[in-house]
Amino acid sequence: MNEAALLLPVVRAGDGRTLTRAQFLSLLNTYNCFLKDHTQLHLGYSQGADGEVVVEGFLNISWGVRRPIRLKIQDDKQMIPFAPLNSPDPTSPVSPMGDKRGMSRWGECNDLHQVDEMAETPQDTVVTKPLPGPALYETTTLRPARWKSHELEAESNLFRCMSDASLVKRRRGRVKSAAQREKERQHRFSINGHFYNYKTSIFTPSFDTPTKVRITSKMNTNQVIEQLLNKFKIENDPQEFALYCVHQSGEKRKLSERDQPLWERILQGPSDDIMKIFLIDMDEEEVSNDVAQYLNLELPILEQVLLKLREEENTVIQSVVSKYQQQHRLLSHMLTSKMSPHIETSV
Repeated sequence: MNEAALLLPVVRAGDGRTLTRAQFLSLLNTYNCFLKDHTQLHLGYSQGADGEVVVEGFLNISWGVRRPIRLKIQDDKQMIPFAPLNSPDPTSPVSPMGDKRGMSRWGECNDLHQVDEMAETPQDTVVTKPLPGPALYETTTLRPARWKSHELEAESNLFRCMSDASLVKRRRGRVKSAAQREKERQHRFSINGHFYNYKTSIFTPSFDTPTKVRITSKMNTNQVIEQLLNKFKIENDPQEFALYCVHQSGEKRKLSERDQPLWERILQGPSDDIMKIFLIDMDEEEVSNDVAQYLNLELPILEQVLLKLREEENTVIQSVVSKYQQQHRLLSHMLTSKMSPHIETSV
């Protein structure tokens, strides 16, 4: 690495702002010390050959959207399609309830071996022309015994003799491949446990619910919004949202496209009690610091402030009206004097 780059005394901290190296290291140490119990949230930095300092880490963003968001239908983890059960033939003599609940009537199985056979052997008894009269219900109790498979009998005996722990181990015996593990790792994140559901794929997150997204200090506002929407597989256009810095005083400032949210967080400190970054609808109005200083006052105090402002407003209005009335009288007098006729006398 270039030695001159290491000795650069100035660090660019966003759009048009600079910090000395000592100031930057002090801010970074203060940030990480505040989060000493959450080491995974600490910020780190690196420096390229050109001397530019790049900070990387997690950024807290709170949900503040009012309009519903839409989750994508496509997901990295494919869901098994739901196959509805076929309704049984009402004329079938097997059972008056058919297979509606997936159960067999008492007496249809001689022993537990036939349960396995019924699960693997399709029913081949179909009545095409039922006899007239009341429905007849047959059972397998009076039918001749079928030949049992020795392998199936041994398998049934094996499962009945195995303990619960052995059964669990047997079911978990298959080891997932690396592709399957990677596929599950890339599964979409949830918003408060809310995954995609065709009934609730359009919903509004709870206000002031925090979330985290990993970014760098080189990412601008639009890139951070896209990163957040991709994390939760949100279908909405990123241009529908904006990032706002909401201070404790009530000031609400919209971040421009050129702003870098991670630098805003570093300069304001890590405490959410002082300032939070919200994802809000694009058309949300900003609140200036002059207006925000009155938001936390009590109602009687605000009424007195409004009364004082009205008095000052009336005083200024009367002053302006008096000024222009005086000017109007002066101009009228001058015009009258110039338009009056002059009488000449001769000797």
